[in-house]
Amino acid sequence: MRWLLILVMCAMPSASRAQIDSTPHHGERLCWRGRPAPACDRFWITELSVQYPYATTRTRYRYDYGTSVNTYTREDVSTQVTWTVGPMFNTSSNRALGVTVSAGFVNDGSRLALEARRRYWTAERSAFDLTFGGVRMNVPPLQDHYQQPSYGLTGGAYIVGGDLIHINGRADLLVSNGRTRAGGTVGAGLGTYGAVGATVLLGALIGAIVIALAHGCGDC
Repeated sequence: MRWLLILVMCAMPSASRAQIDSTPHHGERLCWRGRPAPACDRFWITELSVQYPYATTRTRYRYDYGTSVNTYTREDVSTQVTWTVGPMFNTSSNRALGVTVSAGFVNDGSRLALEARRRYWTAERSAFDLTFGGVRMNVPPLQDHYQQPSYGLTGGAYIVGGDLIHINGRADLLVSNGRTRAGGTVGAGLGTYGAVGATVLLGALIGAIVIALAHGCGDC
C-alpha cells in the first residue's frame, strides 16, 4: 500500500502536465486550408486560376502593302493562367489579412503580381476576399515597337468555398510605351488539394509532350 501510494503521488503531476500539453493552444495553429479564429491563427493561400477577359483595351496594327492595306487588333488583357501563394493571418473571428504572390502566363508572355489580401469570413469555410497591389504583365507591343513588359495596378474580388474552389473578378491598369492599357477578367480556380493536383497533372502533361517531341525529332 505504501508503494502504491508513492506511485499514485508521483503520477499525479505527470498526468496534470499531460492534460495541459494536450489542451489546444488557440491562436498558434498554422493551417493549410483556412478557417476562422480560434481554429486557425495563420493559414496559407494556394490557388490555381484561369481567367478570361470580358472587357479590355486593344492594340491596333495597320500594314500598308501599296496595293492593299491590312489592319487588325489584339486584346491588351488576354486569357490568364496563374498560380497564387501567400500567408494569411486571422485578425479577428471573421477577418483575415495577408499578402500573396502570383505568377502565370498570358498570350504575350508572363504575369507577376504582389498583392495585399483582405478576407471576410462568411461561414466556417466560406469567405469573400479583396486584393490590391502591383502587377507586371506582357501585353501586345505597339506597332514598330519591341516587346516590353507593362507595369501597373491590379485588384480582385473572390468568392471562396472552403479554400477548395473559388470564382473571381479582376481589373488591371497598366502603362507601357507611354500608353495606358486596361482590362477586366472573370474566372474560377482550385485551391489547396485541387491546386496541387492540377499543377502535378499539368507538369506531367507538359513533360510527356516534351518527351514525345524529343523522340519525334530524334532523327531530325
